[in-house]
Amino acid sequence: MTAEPGRGAPRVMSVSLRSRLYGFGSVYGKTLHDSRRTILIMAGLMAVMLLAGGAQYGSTYATAQSRTDLDTLISAMPTALVGVYGNPSPAHIQTLGGLISWKEGPSFAVTAGLWSILALSSTLAAEAQKRSLDFVAVAPLGQRRVAIEKIAAHVTGLLVVMAVVAGAAWLAGFLFGTLPGDAIKPGAAIGFALWTGLMALASGSVAFALAPVVGRAGAAGLAGTVMIGGYFLNGYQAAVPAFSGWANATWFGWTTQHQALAAQFDWPSLVPVALVSVVLFIVGVEAFARRDIGETVALPWPGLPAVTLGLRGPVTRSLGERLPLAIAWGSGIGLFGLVLGASSGSFSTELARTSSDSLKLFHTLFPRIDLTTSGGFLQLSFVEFGFILAGFASATLVAGWASDEAGGRLDLLLAAPLARARWAVSSGLGVFAAIGVMTALLALGVGCGAAIAGGNPTVPALGAAVLGLYAVALAGVGVGIGGLVRTSIAGEAVVVLVVATFLVDLIAPALKLPGWVHQLALTNHMGLPMMGNWDWVGISACLALALGGLALAGWGMSRRDIAT
Repeated sequence: MTAEPGRGAPRVMSVSLRSRLYGFGSVYGKTLHDSRRTILIMAGLMAVMLLAGGAQYGSTYATAQSRTDLDTLISAMPTALVGVYGNPSPAHIQTLGGLISWKEGPSFAVTAGLWSILALSSTLAAEAQKRSLDFVAVAPLGQRRVAIEKIAAHVTGLLVVMAVVAGAAWLAGFLFGTLPGDAIKPGAAIGFALWTGLMALASGSVAFALAPVVGRAGAAGLAGTVMIGGYFLNGYQAAVPAFSGWANATWFGWTTQHQALAAQFDWPSLVPVALVSVVLFIVGVEAFARRDIGETVALPWPGLPAVTLGLRGPVTRSLGERLPLAIAWGSGIGLFGLVLGASSGSFSTELARTSSDSLKLFHTLFPRIDLTTSGGFLQLSFVEFGFILAGFASATLVAGWASDEAGGRLDLLLAAPLARARWAVSSGLGVFAAIGVMTALLALGVGCGAAIAGGNPTVPALGAAVLGLYAVALAGVGVGIGGLVRTSIAGEAVVVLVVATFLVDLIAPALKLPGWVHQLALTNHMGLPMMGNWDWVGISACLALALGGLALAGWGMSRRDIAT
């Protein structure tokens, strides 16, 4: 409402419906507008993953005999290996939809869940921390309405992504199906998209409920632990019976039999997933409405030594600020490695019981991997996902480094006798040191897991260092881009590189692209580190990217203005 001087009654300014739905006419519209890039990225990423999976499996298993052989192989696999992909009981594996559902299905729930967790943990908590919600709170909206509109915007974005997923699933069956039964019907595609969206929403609702109480980072960490834990507990419950009780307490366990792409439906199992999401959203809305904006409870955490306070120069300052996040990432990924490493003992036991024909099939399928060792099992089940987690960890640490300039603190730091180039290089070294701490915790978890299984802990623990080298290389790229261009895009650049590497590694073999395309993925040059087979070309490339990025950051910072 505005009033013009001398005109008497105020003139009411109406807000268009379009602006309310997508724009600055409402909290819902602005949230949806701010999320547009993320929605497009997620839709494109998941569509490409589905189409790439369809192309790979459709071309690799193009005959009825190859499907029968694959079904026989999977039936002979130890349950620990079948559960690597998060589904212990694959259905209709001889169809294209069944193959995609087994190999890719649960990973879609995790991918969408990560987005939902990051979005819903920060949609209120991050704005409260930046005090931008204080301005919204003085408007006649009410905290409950603000929170509900934020949720509605995320659900809308998720619906858009799931519509793309459903279309891509149907298209994968249409384009790459080679045998009768390969076509993925619209109902199956919609069922898969609905399952993926509800699984993501359940994971995100945990973060939303916790964020007003423990803050963004704590909520994201706890929700991520619940999601990843459910994924692996469900996948390994057949191999480790002690996991079954815990697995059935998660939405992954509830919906095991709903494999829509394989034309196996369990619609009632989706109801409790939806109910849990609604209940947790209500809890989150009430927690936000009943607490002061930005007031959170610190999670109990051991105190850090004084040397980490960052008062001895830019290196220790950068390390001190990054250290809590590095410890959190290292502990989380290390716990993941510990669980898988400890499961390798059951896997080896079951593998020893299989027939000689089945063993020959395993050796044909994985000719370079010795599945009887803890290192071989970790190489198969842990490394690929570990690279993705280490990459995202690097992105968050680089984003923290970039916040000095983005948050306006760099002007104060440079007021001291500190050159720009020295700040860039020294604080970048602090990021590298934080990654070193993360890698040490990761290696400890992997080594302990292998030891619990009765294997050799030394080789897998040393192999975990390759994940750290990969993270350092990505950090070098991010720091280099931040110093040369601007730090506000450094973290995002690392995320893009992680996703691009994953897609190249996934799509190049599936679409039978030229070999040089697959070689562009840095993760393709790491050897078999969990088995002690290191690719020194890839390691040298990681070191070159890290050191080159530092040098580029120092040179770039000395030549450009500081963002204000």
